[in-house]
This record gives sequence, C-alpha cells and structure tokens, in this order.
Amino acid sequence: MFSSKTTRVLFKNIFPSHFATRRVLLLQSPNFTLRNFRPDLFQSLPYANSSPSHRTSPEESTSLSIPSRIIKYNIKQLPASLIANLIVTFLGLFIPIDLVYAWYRNSCNELLLNETMEKGTRPKTEVPTDEFVPRSLVVNNLKKIFTPNKHQSFYHIICGEYGTGKTTLAEIAAREAGQGVIYVNIPTDIDQGSRKKKSDVLEDFGVAFGEALNFKFEEYISFTAQFMKKMLGNNNEKSNQPKWKRAYKTFKRIGVLYKEKYGKPPVIIYDNISLLIPEYSNVLDYLQDHAKENADKRKYIAVFVSSEGSVPWRMERRSAWSRADIPVIEIGDLSKEESMEYLISIRKIKPEEAEKLYDLVGGRILNLKSVADKSLKGFSFENIKELFFGTTYDSLEKAEMNPGQENHEAAKIIIGTLLNSNNTLHVSMLRELTKVEPNNMLKYNIFAYHPRNKAVTFQSRLVECYIRENANKFIKKKRLFG
Repeated sequence: MFSSKTTRVLFKNIFPSHFATRRVLLLQSPNFTLRNFRPDLFQSLPYANSSPSHRTSPEESTSLSIPSRIIKYNIKQLPASLIANLIVTFLGLFIPIDLVYAWYRNSCNELLLNETMEKGTRPKTEVPTDEFVPRSLVVNNLKKIFTPNKHQSFYHIICGEYGTGKTTLAEIAAREAGQGVIYVNIPTDIDQGSRKKKSDVLEDFGVAFGEALNFKFEEYISFTAQFMKKMLGNNNEKSNQPKWKRAYKTFKRIGVLYKEKYGKPPVIIYDNISLLIPEYSNVLDYLQDHAKENADKRKYIAVFVSSEGSVPWRMERRSAWSRADIPVIEIGDLSKEESMEYLISIRKIKPEEAEKLYDLVGGRILNLKSVADKSLKGFSFENIKELFFGTTYDSLEKAEMNPGQENHEAAKIIIGTLLNSNNTLHVSMLRELTKVEPNNMLKYNIFAYHPRNKAVTFQSRLVECYIRENANKFIKKKRLFG
C-alpha cells in the first residue's frame, strides 16, 4: 500500500497539477480537503474568471465561500446521463400522479352533475309570502308537464304576457316536481335595449345554463395536458364553443344516464326565452330544432316559457313546430275575484279604492302590486292613473305608434278594429288590414297574440284604458258636411 505522501508525489509527477488537485478533492473527505486546501490552485480552474477586463483579487477570492465553490464545480462535473436519469425519474413519478388527480377532479364534477340532474334545480321563489297569490290550478297543470312519462314525445310552449306571474309559477312547479327538472332562467339583461355585445349576452346565457346544471365549463386539465396544449396548440373544438352550447350538450349527455336509471326523460325549462329575439333568433331556432329531435327520440322534454307574442308566432312558422304540444298553455291575468282578494285581503286596500285600481290595470299581478304600493304610500287614484298612463305613452312611443310616427297608421287600423270587435281580432286579419307582417306589430308589447285561438288583443287592460281615453289620437273622426 502506498502512503499518503507517496500518492501525492505520484499524482504530482504524472498528472498536471490542476488535474491532480481535482482528483484529490473528489476522492478525499471534506475535512481533509479543506485542511489541505491551497487557494492558489483555484486560480487555474476552468470556472475562474480569467478575462482581462476583470480578475478576482486575492482578497475577493479568499472572501468567497469555499464550500459553495466546491459544490458548484462538482455539480458541473456530473455526467449528462445522470442528469437525464434524474429528469426521467421525476417525470415518471409526476405524470401518473398528475393524471390520477385530474381523473379524480373530473369524476367529482361528473358526480355533481348527475346529482343535480337527479335532484333537479329546485329554483327559489323571490316573491314575499305575504304578497303571493296562490294559483294552485295553474301550478298543478305545470307540474303535469314537468313530470313526463316514458312515452312523452312532445315539447311544450307556455305563454303569458309580461307581468302575469309566469316565472313565479314555473319556479314553484319546477321546485315541487323536483327530480329530473332543470330550470334555466335566461338573464333579463339580454334585452333589446341592452348595450352589451352579442358575445357577452350569450356568455350570460351560458353562465345561467351552467349554474342550473352545476357545470363548471372546464374539466380539470392536468398540468401534463396543459403543457401538451402549449406545445402542440389547442385543437380542442369543445373549448371553442359558446358556453350555452357546451352546457346544452352536457345536459343532453347526463340526461341519457338519467333516463337509463329512472326510465323517463328529463325536463329542461327555458324561461324568458323571448329575450333571445330578434337579435339571437338563431339560438332559439337551435333549441327548438333540438327539442323536436329529442322529443321524437324521447331523450328529453323541453319547455319554452315566453312572455311575448312574437315568440310563439315565430315558432309556429317553423317545421319543428310539428312536435309542439297543442294547445299552447297560456297563463293569463288574475280573475276579478282573485284580484280583489289580493288588493283587499292581502294588501289591505279599501274596497272602493281597490275597485278603481282593478278597473285601471285589470288582473295583471305585476301592475296590481305596483298600484297597491303607490296607494299605500298615499298616492291618490288620479296620480296613480297619470303615472301609469305616462308609462303606456312611453311604450307607444318606443313602438313608434304615436301620431306622426312610422307605425301609427297600421296601429290605428288595428286599434279601430279591436275597439269595434270586443277586443278580438284574428291574426290573419291583421296582415290583411295593415299589409304588415303580424310579427312586426306583435313585438312591441302593445298587442298580444294568443296561439290557442290565433287572436290578437290589447296587451293589457292598462293599454286598453289608455287607448279608450285617447281614442281621438287613434280613431279617424267622421267628417261633417254642411
């Protein structure tokens, strides 16, 4: 065996001094290395800065951490194969764990979707209990629609003018029906007067659809998949679709599982569907076409709830109407008895005042609530009448039906006919008398269309009262001759 001294002499004679120093540093223990450390040898190491512009002074050299230099230098000497093995080992452990976690998250999301379908959306009603008018007959009829049997092969249309309480009644019926009923209330900011862009509006519709399903719109994507998408580009067609369509396809997919389990089709309710037209009629057409197709195949039952006469008028004109259940369900105003019960018993309005308020606005629950609020705040009947006639004038102005406006002449013909025919006009006569397509006159909420008997009427009692008191603006006066 060679002594330590002999070994150092041998290495010094055979190998270059700096190489021998490296070998000794690597082979000997850290304590020995530091004890026999020679700072001048590090001057010749490859990592030393030997550029002419900057040379490390002896003072700076001795001030640096000796162990950090050694560790840094030794890491650089690690073979490439060892580094590659470390990377492969890391990826071999990380990728399976990442994929398993992604699978776990996707499974949780899928479980939540199926639970939502089985329990139903069960929407909450925002009408205070002390102001609610129960309409058990209407609710029971809606519940029958929302609980189809396995042979059901039609979709449904529910119509009612704005303020009749359709949404409240549909929410109650959907909540009581429960299982398998998904209720989507299209946000009311999808209005023709909204300044939002089309893409923003449909985004809101998609979000509402997703919330009804508890759908998150993005399955958990593993870090591995995200890396591959960045490297190869995003070719996922699904992620490029609008949210409402992705939510619809998700409903359709989990609806298949629901029917297999319970033997009956699920139900999807689209409330406030009239807010999609005319700007987004293609979305309404898509939903109607698929409602017809899936009713044929008994996969799911769609229910469209509309507050505007132009929606059923449009839907009737399309071939997909062949699978719509007839007659269309219409939700109308409260009867006089129900209205007086609401004003007197629930809102505590004096009977004589309640009678005048009913004569002004009829049984439209939204208007009844509003006039009752004003009366209880101390408004006189004449003040209330002036306020509501002002809103009716504004509606006619927006519809361009006031004197001197574009639609005034056509409106005069319709109004004159309604006043002379007990407030009823067949829709076919509207086109014949005015030479205007009915849809162009029905979309302004001045006139109402009733699909059950194809009749056109005033949109509300309030509109009719305003017209009658201002008949001279809308009815031609007879000329007097000498």
